[in-house]
Amino acid sequence: MKKYVAMICVLMLLVLAACGQAKPAPAATAEPTATAEPSAAPTASAEPTPSAEPTATPSATPAPEAAARQDGERFEDVIILEGMEETVKYEHVRSDALGLEMDYEYESFVRHSEADREKFILQLDGVEDPEIYLEIVRTADSADAAAAAVSAELSKEYALSQDSYTLSRAGSCIRIDASAAADGSGTTDVLQTVYVIPTADGCLVATAHYTFDSADGFGTRFSYMVNSLSLLSSK
Repeated sequence: MKKYVAMICVLMLLVLAACGQAKPAPAATAEPTATAEPSAAPTASAEPTPSAEPTATPSATPAPEAAARQDGERFEDVIILEGMEETVKYEHVRSDALGLEMDYEYESFVRHSEADREKFILQLDGVEDPEIYLEIVRTADSADAAAAAVSAELSKEYALSQDSYTLSRAGSCIRIDASAAADGSGTTDVLQTVYVIPTADGCLVATAHYTFDSADGFGTRFSYMVNSLSLLSSK
């Protein structure tokens, strides 16, 4: 019995000795994960898109030229009066007899038409002897001859000044200013500005007649009206 026990003990010692000598195999170290190589050719950055040209803001549609309107057509426009904008109501005039078309303020003036003239009289004025009006007369005289005749008549009461003036639509004309007294006493109570406008067969004589007190008002309104005047091609 002891013999068998001794043999078992010996076997156990051998087993333990074998276990003590065997070393555990080291765990395999995982290969480091290769860092992804950068792409051979870096992606070229997109070319900057040129900014679009700024879109031009369209200007306000201008009012139609006189030739585009019909006689009696009414519309509104803006003028500068004594440094302020004012909306005014115009009526278009077409006169084949005078060979012109133009615009006038129908709320302020009354239109009187004759064979050889157009007259726009302040509504508060008397028709027979108005003080504030614009009168346009057609004559067969040349512009120079008509200007000389007008100057001769006005020089009886006024010290005149005369210059060449360009109207917005009718072009060059002769402008005569009658605002100073002939005797040198200063500005007169009644002022006149005359525009002598050459035509194909004579001229038009436009006379703005107004008072000193109304010069900044009606004088300016008449200037806008005369500048709206254009000549018909047949005249």
